[in-house]
Amino acid sequence: MNNTPDESPRLVTCRCHYCEGEIEFDASGFNEGENCTLTCPHCQTETTVTIPPPAPAPPTPPPTLAEIQKLKVAQIKNSLRTRLESGKPVFLFDSVFLPVDSEILDKQFASEFDVSILRRLGLMGWEIVQAVPKTKGIGLENVGTQTTIFGSMWAGGIGGNVMGVHVIVKKSLSANDLTDEADDDVSEFIRNHLSDFLSQD
Repeated sequence: MNNTPDESPRLVTCRCHYCEGEIEFDASGFNEGENCTLTCPHCQTETTVTIPPPAPAPPTPPPTLAEIQKLKVAQIKNSLRTRLESGKPVFLFDSVFLPVDSEILDKQFASEFDVSILRRLGLMGWEIVQAVPKTKGIGLENVGTQTTIFGSMWAGGIGGNVMGVHVIVKKSLSANDLTDEADDDVSEFIRNHLSDFLSQD
């Protein structure tokens, strides 16, 4: 019943057949279902016990959402790295909305056209590829200066006023951009747009 140096003890508990006291002992030298004789530490009587089966290992908890996301990001980065190593290009695309200094019906939408975020993105390697204006539609009423038997001449329609622009930006990736770090810029970009990547599976 002695343990070998690399064998850890397997402590089990059974009851004495005489005094019903609990007996804890090392069962690592016995097989499941094997009988062994022990001296009860409570009543000092020898009693025969049967070695119970090992306790089942606790179930492995399912991976958390953060762990799944981390694994997905790593898989996507490996896929991008493989593409770059084969000489194929990889681009990141994103959009930024910039308000435009605009006024309609005496209401001011923005006081200036601030491009500071584009300056920062430019320093990080992003370039502008397109700008799409956002407009607000309004009803138009035009009253003529001449009158008829029906009164003033009137014409209606729909007009629009530019409120801002959606700027589409692009960044070309190199193999150096794909580090093994889980919090680098590419990992953050993938996490922010993970559903776009998963839709390709």
